[in-house]
Amino acid sequence: MTRQFREALFKWKYDENEASQEGKTVFHARKGDENRAADARGLVRSFQWDPQESFAQHDVSEFCRVLFDAIQQSDDQDFITRLYQSCSQSYVQCLKCQQESVQNEIFLDLSLTVKSDFLNVYNESLERALYYYIKPEKLEGDNKYLCQNCNDKTDANKGFRLKSLSDIFTIQLNRFEFDMNTFERKKVNDYVSFPFVLDMNNFLKPYDQILIEDHPDLLEEREKLKQQYEKEKLQSCFSDPLRRKNRKPSPDEREARRSISMTLRKQFHLMIKPNSKKFQQKFQSLKSNNTSQTQFTSQTIPNNPNLILTADEAYDIDNDFLFGGNLDGLGDLGEGTAANTVKAIKEVQGSVKTQNYEEKDIQERIENESHNLSIKQKIQELLQNGPNVYELYSVMIHSGGALGGHYYAYIKSFENGDWYCFNDSTVSKISWKTILSMFGDKYPKYNMGSSAYFLMYRRAGEELSTQKPEIQEHLKKEKEEKWEREKKEREMELKIRCFYKNNDAVIKTRKDTLLKDFKQLVRQELKVQEDDENTRIRFFNHIDSIPQDTFTNKENEILQGLYFNDYKSVLLETKAPHEQFQEYDAHLMLIKLCVWRNDIESLDEHELKPNKFFIRDDKTVEQFMDAITQRLGVPKDKQIILQKNLINGAANYSFRMNQQHQLEYTLYDLKIGRNVTLYLEEKQDDPDLPLNWDQKFECEKHKCRVTFNDPRKQLLHSETPDYCFELQIDNRKTMQELKERMSDFLGLDIDSFIYLTTTIKNNQAIGRAAFCLMMGKPSTKGTYKIKFGIGGLSPKYSDTIEFEYQDLFEMEINSEWYVRELKEKLCQRLEEQKQIVLQPNFMRLRYKLNTKLSQIYHNDQILKNIRIFDNQTIIIEKLDKEDQIKENQLLGYVRFYNPKDFTLSFPPQEIFLNSTDTMHDVSTIISSMFNINQDAIEAIKINNIFSFTITDLVTASFDWQLLKFNQNVVSKSPWFLLKDSYFIIVRDAREVPKDMTELRQKVDQILAKSSDPSKMQQKIPPQSTKPKEKALKITVVKKQDELAKQEELQKQQDDLKEEQQLKEDEKEQPQQKDENQDNTNETAKTEQQQD
Repeated sequence: MTRQFREALFKWKYDENEASQEGKTVFHARKGDENRAADARGLVRSFQWDPQESFAQHDVSEFCRVLFDAIQQSDDQDFITRLYQSCSQSYVQCLKCQQESVQNEIFLDLSLTVKSDFLNVYNESLERALYYYIKPEKLEGDNKYLCQNCNDKTDANKGFRLKSLSDIFTIQLNRFEFDMNTFERKKVNDYVSFPFVLDMNNFLKPYDQILIEDHPDLLEEREKLKQQYEKEKLQSCFSDPLRRKNRKPSPDEREARRSISMTLRKQFHLMIKPNSKKFQQKFQSLKSNNTSQTQFTSQTIPNNPNLILTADEAYDIDNDFLFGGNLDGLGDLGEGTAANTVKAIKEVQGSVKTQNYEEKDIQERIENESHNLSIKQKIQELLQNGPNVYELYSVMIHSGGALGGHYYAYIKSFENGDWYCFNDSTVSKISWKTILSMFGDKYPKYNMGSSAYFLMYRRAGEELSTQKPEIQEHLKKEKEEKWEREKKEREMELKIRCFYKNNDAVIKTRKDTLLKDFKQLVRQELKVQEDDENTRIRFFNHIDSIPQDTFTNKENEILQGLYFNDYKSVLLETKAPHEQFQEYDAHLMLIKLCVWRNDIESLDEHELKPNKFFIRDDKTVEQFMDAITQRLGVPKDKQIILQKNLINGAANYSFRMNQQHQLEYTLYDLKIGRNVTLYLEEKQDDPDLPLNWDQKFECEKHKCRVTFNDPRKQLLHSETPDYCFELQIDNRKTMQELKERMSDFLGLDIDSFIYLTTTIKNNQAIGRAAFCLMMGKPSTKGTYKIKFGIGGLSPKYSDTIEFEYQDLFEMEINSEWYVRELKEKLCQRLEEQKQIVLQPNFMRLRYKLNTKLSQIYHNDQILKNIRIFDNQTIIIEKLDKEDQIKENQLLGYVRFYNPKDFTLSFPPQEIFLNSTDTMHDVSTIISSMFNINQDAIEAIKINNIFSFTITDLVTASFDWQLLKFNQNVVSKSPWFLLKDSYFIIVRDAREVPKDMTELRQKVDQILAKSSDPSKMQQKIPPQSTKPKEKALKITVVKKQDELAKQEELQKQQDDLKEEQQLKEDEKEQPQQKDENQDNTNETAKTEQQQD
C-alpha cells in the first residue's frame, strides 16, 4: 500500500459513534500489522454488495476510482485529491490564427493505448504510449474546425497537454480492446516496456519539443525474433535429451559422429583417467573458475575436452546434464570410463551447488543494492531537468484473458528496497528482474497471458521514512477491543445435537445459556407437544441409543458448567403425567448377549437378535451368570461366555471371560465396556470340539458376497448387466466351487455358462465381488473364444470418424501366441471359410470398443500380455499397402478444415505419432500431408468424436494450437494422446475469415435444416453470447443517513401503534355504551322498586 495513503488514513479522526461503516472496515483492513493477509470481508460488506457481486471480477483501475470516490464521500478530508489528482488540458488550436480553445480536466489515473488494430497503433514502450497520448490530431478536410476568431472552418490541431502531476502518478496500460471484426472484447498481451525511473519533465513540454527515441519497426523486429527462435530450436534439437533418447540418429548424423570421434582421437592421443591427478586438477580449476556462478555452463566443454572420452560420449551425455543439470536421470551407468566421469562430475556439482546455495542470498543482495543505487543515481541525474521525476513502486498484473483472469501485484518495500509479490493471501520476495518478464510477449500467439496492467509511480526526490506509519492509539485500542470481543463471542458459541423421539436437529446456543432456557429452545425447535414438567434434558449416546447423565435440580445452571461442548448429543426425555423420571446410574451399563443358534448365517445384529442386559459394572461375573440363568434358563455350569477378538491376525478368534478363576472379578475389572456384545453357548459333551462361535467368527472373516447376473438374459450392445443375484461364500473356496453354487442357484448345467468378466483382483475376492455370466461352453486354461469381424473406416461421408464392420466367425486362440501367429492363422481361416485372400502384412488387428475401432495389436506382442478375454470382438482391418505403423506409435486420423467453403476433407488421413513427439513434429507431418505452409498450421483434437459435427467448429469454443515451434508433447496437455483412434482437425490460419458473419449465417442454415432439436439450440446470434458486465458500484452509508433512516422507521412504527390503538378504542366504545345503558336500566329499575 502507498505509504502516504496509509498515513492519511491513520490521521483520519475515528469515532465509533460517528464514523461511517465503510471507514471502520477500511481501517480494519489497513491495520498495518505483520499479518500476511488482512481480512477484507468487513470492507467488502461495507460496499453493500450481494454475494454474487462479491465474487465477481472487477477491473482494478475502475475499482480504485470507485473506492477513492467512496472514501471522499465518507469524510471531508482531501488526501485522495492531494495524492492522486493530476491536471491535463484539452485544446483545439486554429492553424490559421493560432488561437486556442482550452478546457482543463482532472484525472486520477492516465489510460494509455498499448495496441489498436482499428487505429493501426502499437506502442511498444511506456514513453511511446505517453508520446502518442499527447500527439495532436489534425482536423482537416471534412473534419475542419469552426474557429470563432476567424469565423470560418479552418485546419486545426486537437490534443491534450499534461499541466500538473500528482505525487502518486498512476498509469493504466489499456490491455483490453474491442475487436471490430468479431465484435468481441479481447486482451492485448503485446510487449510494452516501462522504466523504473520515469522522467515526466519531458512530457510536460510542448509536443514538438519532446524528444523520444524511435523504436525499430515492429514487423522487422518480429521477423528477427522469429528467425532467431527458429535457429535456437534447430540448435537445441541436438541437446534435447528427451528427443535424442527416443529417436535413432540418421545416417548423416552417424557419419558426422564418426568423423568427430576420429578427429578427437587424433587430436588427443592420451585420454586422462578420471582418478588421475591431472583429471582432479582440471576439475579443481573448473570449480575455482565457476565459484561466482550458480552452475557450470556448456561453454566449458571446448576448453576441457578431456572431460569426455569420445565424441559419442559427448553426444550421449547432454551438456545440460554435465554442467549444472541433474545427472540422477542417467541411472546406473555401471563400470567404465563414462561412469567414472559422470561420478566425478556429480561430486564437483555437489560441492559447487552447496557453495552457491550459501552465496545465493549474498549475491541477490548485492544485485539488489546495485540496482537501487543505479536508480538513485538516475533520479539525481534527471532531477536536474525538473521536479517531475517518478520512481516505480507498484505493478499490478493481470493473468488470463478478456473474459476472466486473476490479479496480483509486485510492490516495492521502501523499508529495505526489496520487491515482493502479493498474490491473494501469499506474500513472497522476488527479484527486480522478475518485473522485466511482465512487459508482455514480443511475439504473442494468443489473446491471453500475464502482463503488467496498472503501474504506480511516486514522485522522487523526497526521502521517505523507513519506519512504518504509526497507528493512532484509539485505532489500536479499537482493534484490540474488537478482536477480544470477536474472540470471546466465538468461544461462547455452542452447537448441540438434540434428539426427540424420531427427530433430531443441531441447535445453536451459547455456553452461558441456562439449562431451563436451553430446554425451551429445544422444545421450540423440535415442536414438542408435551407439558414442560413432563420433559427433561439429559446426555445421550445416540450411537447405542443409551440415555446418560440427568441434571436434576440444575435447571438454573449454565451449559458450560454442566460440561456441554460442541456437538454434544442430548435427549429430550418425556414421561406420562402420572410417572416419575428415573435417576441416572453412572455404573449401569448395557450388555448385548447373543445366544448360539444353529440357523445363524451371519453376524448381523438384526439376525442375531441379542438379549439386552442392564447391569452395573461393579457386579461380578458370577452375578452376571446368575442373571443369565434367571432370564434365559441356561445353567451356570453349562455357560460359555465369549468376547470376540477384534485384533487382525490373532491366533484366537475369541477369548472366554467366565473361566473358574474369573468368577469373582467384576465386569469393570475385565474391562467390559458399555454397550459391549458378548456371545453365549452351552458346553458340548466333547471338550476337544471347537466352539461354535469360533467357527462362525472364522467363516465371517473369510465371507465374501458375490453378485452375478442371469446368463439366460441376452445382453444388448453396450448394455450393463443386471447383477440381481447374490451368494455368500467363503473366499477360500475355489472358482469351481463357486460355479457349482451358481449352477445350483440358477438351475443350469455347470458347463452351459461362462464367466465373461469379473471384479476379482490378484485372484482373491475380499469382501465382495461381481461376476458377469453368459451362456456358452467354457474354454480350457490359456485359451479364449474370440469373435472376429472385418471392417475399417466407413466409405460414407460423415463429419466425424465412423467405422463399418461385419461379423465373420468365432475362433479359439491360445494366449501364448504372438499377434503375428494369430494373423497367419486368421489368413488361413479366412481363405478356407470366407474365400477371402489376405496377407498378414496387409492387415491390422484392432480391439472393438462400442462402435469404434480402438487399440491396435502389434506383431511382436504376446496375446497374454494384452487385454484378452472370452467373447471379445477383434476386427480385421484390410490395408491397401503394408502396415507402416511401429509398435511404439499411436494411430490417429486427420482432416483438413476449410473455413471459406466450410468443409472437411474426406476421407480422413492416417497419422502415426510417438508419445514423445511435439506439436512442432506434427506440423512437419501435416505440412507434407495437406501441402500447407508449416508456419500457418493450426490444429485441435476432438475429444468426443461420437457427437461431433462440423457446426461445432463455429458454435463451440476450441483451443486451436499453432503447431510450428510448439514444444508441447502430444501425450501431455492439451491433447493427451494416449490411445489409438484419436481425431485431429487442422486448418490454415491464413484462411480464417476475420468477419464471421457470413460463416455464422451458413451455420444457422445448416442447423435450421437439422431434424435434431438439440442441434437447433446451438443456433448462435451474429455476436457471440458473452457474460454481461455490470457497472461497479460502492454504496456509501453515512451515519447521518443511518440515523435518519432509523428515525423514519421509528416514526412509522409509532404511527402503526397509534393506528392500532385507535382501532381498539373504537371496538371498546360500543361495549362501554352497552355497559352504561345496562347500568342506567339497572339504576332505573332499582329506583322503581324503592318507590
